[in-house]
This record gives sequence, C-alpha cells and structure tokens, in this order.
Amino acid sequence: MIKSVKGTSDILAPEVLLWQYVEKTMAAVAKEYGYEEIRTPTIETEELFTTSVGEGTDIVEKEMYTFPDKKGRHLVLRPEGTAAACRAYIEHQMNLQPSPSKFYYAGSFFRYEQPQSGRKREFHSFGVEAIGESSPLQDAEVIDMVMTMLTHLGLSHLSVDINSIGDDSCRPAYKAALRSALETHVDELCSDCKRRMVENPLRVLDCKREDPLLLDSLPKSTDYLCPDCEDHYHSLLATLNTLGIPYRQNHRLVRGLDYYTRTVFEVVSEDLGAQNALLGGGRYDYLIRHLGGPATPAVGWGLGLERLISVLAARTPELIGSLTIPRAYVVHSSAATTAAFELRRTLAGKGWAVDVDVREDGFGKQLARASRRGARLALILGEDELSSATCTIKDLASGSQSSVLLTDVGAFLSTALLQEK
Repeated sequence: MIKSVKGTSDILAPEVLLWQYVEKTMAAVAKEYGYEEIRTPTIETEELFTTSVGEGTDIVEKEMYTFPDKKGRHLVLRPEGTAAACRAYIEHQMNLQPSPSKFYYAGSFFRYEQPQSGRKREFHSFGVEAIGESSPLQDAEVIDMVMTMLTHLGLSHLSVDINSIGDDSCRPAYKAALRSALETHVDELCSDCKRRMVENPLRVLDCKREDPLLLDSLPKSTDYLCPDCEDHYHSLLATLNTLGIPYRQNHRLVRGLDYYTRTVFEVVSEDLGAQNALLGGGRYDYLIRHLGGPATPAVGWGLGLERLISVLAARTPELIGSLTIPRAYVVHSSAATTAAFELRRTLAGKGWAVDVDVREDGFGKQLARASRRGARLALILGEDELSSATCTIKDLASGSQSSVLLTDVGAFLSTALLQEK
C-alpha cells in the first residue's frame, strides 16, 4: 500500500469542514479590512528565499526543499509567503498603483523538519501583507485585524508579545553590544549559536536551546533604538492602548527571519499553556529593495492553520458538528430518475446536501443506503408521486413521513432546517 509522504497529511471530512470555516472566516475579515486575495506559485526560485529570509537562518540552512529542474535552475517549494508576495509586487509593478497594496493569502508551504503535533513538512498558512506604508498605524491595523479574526473564531484571552529590533540606522550598534555580551558566555552557547554570534547575533535570541536566564541578561534592542525607531515603536504601543489590545513587551522576541525591521510581534493566548503563540509577524521595510524593487516599507503576519485548527477542535469540539450540512437522499424509481435530478437542482441553496441514488434498485435498498450515508430525510419519488406531482418525505430517525407538493419541497426543507437550529 502506498502511503502519504512523512510530514504530510490528508484532510478528510468532517475535519475539512473546520478548515473551510476557518479560511472563510479569516478571508471575510481580511476583505472587510480592505485586503484582496493574492495567489502565488508553490514553486519559486531558490534565490528568492536565500536573499530574503537569510542564508544564516534555519529555514535556508536546514529546512528548504530545493531541487534542480530539467534545465538545472535551482527551485524551491516555498517555505513562507511574504517573500513570494513581495516578488509578485515587484514583478507586476504594483508600486505604480495607489499605496498601500493590501493582500491576504492562504496555501501550502514546505519545510523539512521533524514532524510533530501541529507542525508538518507540508503545512498551511494564512497571511496578510500591507505594502507601501511606513506609519505605525499600519502595524496597528494588521494586529487589530488578526485579533478580530481570532475573536470571530471564538478564541479569547488573546494578547500580543511585541518588540522593536530597530533598523539599519540603529541595529548595528545593538548587534555590536549583543555580540560583545555573548563573547563573555561563548562557552555556554550551543554550536549553532557560536556561529550565529558572528554572523547575526540576533539569531541567538531566537534559539530554543539556550538558557533563558542567559538570554534575559543580554542587552535589549529597545535600549539602542534611534529616535525614528523609538517614535515608531512608542506610537504603535500608544495605538494598541487606545484600541484596547493587550500586549507585553518581549525583549527576546526577534522572529526567525532576517528581513524584519522595527516591529516584530506574536499573538498569544493565555489558554494554550507553554506553547501559546498562534502567529507571528512584523515590519520588513528593506525586503522589497533587497529583492530588486524600489525602497518600499511593508508589514504583515503569517498564521499556521494546523496549529489554529487543532486549538479550535480541542477547545470547541462541538464546532465541527455545527458546521455539518444535513443530508437528504432522493429515493426514486427508474421512471422518476429525471424528476429526481430536477428536484435536486431546485433544492440548491436550501442548506441541505442532496444525494440522488443512482443504482435504480428497490426502495428498501435505497432507504438502507440513505441511512448508511447519514441522511436525515429521504425524498421518495415513485409512480404515485409522479402522477400527483408530489414527493413523500420520510424522517429516517422517527419514521414519520409527509406528502408534499414538488413545488413545496424547498420550503419544507427550509422549515425543517430552522427547526433543527
């Protein structure tokens, strides 16, 4: 038997209903905030991510799925969404359109890492990008948007971990101070962080193997901000206060990608224990320029759907049941096949999934199949029903049945649906 590839999974009913609900809810909120969907290819050039994400990151060094195509070009299965959105922004000259450009996207992404709960080698993300605006109010908008999305999905006790890591004006001084402090602890660092200390000491703050007390003792990025970065950061915090969005300044938060500048943040839930982060994001004002486009400020975030959906399924297990569409099953004689198909067409939009039996055998066998399929109602069309332009509707749970005019079946199902709710 051929099985799925390690680190991938099939999403089957009824769980897929929860995926559809989450994606639909988040997309609806994004549209209400003025964001438009963007769909980028699953395959991109390797250079896009070595340039954007950073060659010293775990993603590029250890996790990317890279391969040559038949002409020897180095391609990659996309490991994240921001760089691809920025590539599209440059390629299609969106800088010539009114700013900011606001996108949302959902899709599959790929990283070669050890599979675990909520983390797959093929995983799914929902993300947003606002490109072309440097105001801290834009940072606040993308944070406010995701808090609205998560609230609509029924999550509570949400807050934001936030930090500023400065920009090219002030970050070099912070890196120097951080590197100097790390040199006094070099013997305590893991092998990866000894290298990161030289290449990019901010990566050390993101390492899960280091002693938390050591990391807490290191210099804080906010103590080295230039006036512009400090103003931006404090303006953002003031806006979050005004909006009533709870936050905590986390001086160890740097995020795992090299393209971030100034604002970095994660949304966490107090209800989720130690692994409480639901998503992360930040500002990346230099990325589009580094990819060959014009200097363009931008901010965004990405959310892992596996993690979110596992949280929702655990916290509100009844949610999947509430999303299930009730099923009706058309049982019919061979003479009523055309009428059965026509009836199903007329029932579109009534809130029921309608099966038509295609085996054309006895009513008893069709009713048995209807029960096995989990149907609530059987819509029976035989010669008597055809002659009277009616349909016999049988409740498969109670056994009761009613004769209804064909023209009234839709109204009957709508009423039955309201009674269930």
